[in-house]
Amino acid sequence: MKNIFIILALLIGLTVNAQTYKVEGNTYSTISSTGGVKQDSINTGFNFSDKSGTYPIYASNSGSCYINKPSKKTNKSYRKYLGKEISLDICKKINIKYKIK
Repeated sequence: MKNIFIILALLIGLTVNAQTYKVEGNTYSTISSTGGVKQDSINTGFNFSDKSGTYPIYASNSGSCYINKPSKKTNKSYRKYLGKEISLDICKKINIKYKIK
């Protein structure tokens, strides 16, 4: 019986994972347990307009720019990448490096 409680206590202890955050300006990012910063993407402050509306432009870690656009059929959001020319221009304006694949 004591062994079961010990095993349960160990399992609960392994599943608890505290996350720490880093704030730079208006951007929150999680800091992984290895010490690196895990940052998925940043809002560039620019907008993209097409016939269906205006959307904020985000830049990924590689510098590729995209918008979150809702699907016409399911209304779920997906990433629509804007291409190399727009990405290079925005990366130059916000001073981040564009990584060529």
